[in-house]
Amino acid sequence: MKPRVILDIGFLGHAHDDQAARRGAQRVVQHLFEGLLAANECELSYVATSHLAGAYDFLTAHGIDADERLHFRPAQLSRSRWGRKIARQVHRSIENRSLPARATRRGLAEIARLCLRGEPSLSPRWLDEAQIFHSPHTPFSAAVHQHPRIRKFLTCLDFIPLKNPEYFPGNYHPFMDGVLACLTPENFAFCISETTRIDVLNLSKMPPERVFVAPLAADPEMFHPVTRPEVRAAARKKHGLGGAPYFLALSAHDRHKNFPHLIECFGSLVESGELAGHNLVIAGPNPGRNPDVRTALAKYPKAGRRIIVPGYIPDEELAAVYSGATAFLFPSLAEGFGIPPLEAMQCGVPVIASNTTSMPEVIGDAGLLLLPTDRDGWCQAMLKISSDTNLRTELARRSLARAKLFSWQRFIDETLRGYRTSLTM
Repeated sequence: MKPRVILDIGFLGHAHDDQAARRGAQRVVQHLFEGLLAANECELSYVATSHLAGAYDFLTAHGIDADERLHFRPAQLSRSRWGRKIARQVHRSIENRSLPARATRRGLAEIARLCLRGEPSLSPRWLDEAQIFHSPHTPFSAAVHQHPRIRKFLTCLDFIPLKNPEYFPGNYHPFMDGVLACLTPENFAFCISETTRIDVLNLSKMPPERVFVAPLAADPEMFHPVTRPEVRAAARKKHGLGGAPYFLALSAHDRHKNFPHLIECFGSLVESGELAGHNLVIAGPNPGRNPDVRTALAKYPKAGRRIIVPGYIPDEELAAVYSGATAFLFPSLAEGFGIPPLEAMQCGVPVIASNTTSMPEVIGDAGLLLLPTDRDGWCQAMLKISSDTNLRTELARRSLARAKLFSWQRFIDETLRGYRTSLTM
């Protein structure tokens, strides 16, 4: 008999509402949703403890009867639609800093908050009908916490805000408190790497047999070597990458991604005349969120025109951008997994990355791994890989071979194994 599983797809509702807000975590939930559906080994139904209207529209867009498969109260959906409409109105006027506009935004934001506050509310009756509740990102709602019988799974991506609060100055992270509240001995957790699993065991009292590893992957249909020059050229032109060879970095501009360090390494090489003819492309959403990036750029005015920050690039165009790079650079200080270097590896691109947290698990011997603060090491690695054709060819070969160890099928198989194991406890 198939296990009855409720999956929280609020995160997919968010991604459906705002494509530009998609990040690695949304991709994980998307593949979980699609993989479980394709496996057909569970009786699946859904809830959305956030972005309910977006989740409803997401299911509809995928040909799924949301009225039948998504648990919600009609009033919740109606309020969610109003809340989203008002929130978008607030966002559209954000550039207007006049006093009347700011006052109007505050009022509208409060109305939106009131509309959306009922989204996390789940009926115990919905939970009574299932054996397993799985939240791929969001901490459990009160109804899930209090349900005495249902097996509760939370997917844990990383604990960077908790372990390294210095990367998030001035920010308190109640989200992490919510995650820790879910990690109790009677519950279950999926981790995206062995590094994250060790963090769960160190930060909670969960028994090891209730904490599973389901490694992530890169979509082979989306991320693959693009060899046609005209496709690469079109991507370059569309995103303003210029005609010169380029190093590529890609991620959201969070502090722990360590982009200022990368800019300083590249900038010093350019200004010393050691690295001729290359650009540095730093792609990803919200490029203005990290002021340290602007500070680093200002320190190297001669290199400024050779450092390109194109912002968000849609997933379907990334393979061409990856494939055109001399190397992919990932100087992150900490990761729960590290999907961007795996995507680059699957495109057959040499990788230079940090040797911390989960990145050695993902990259292995396929790339050059360095301390993320080793300025001389990063400079020398960029110089060597830009000038040594044989090294680039060998690392590209290793990248493709290493990437084959990861697949979304393996991710789904491990998830289903976790579900089955929980039903025996």
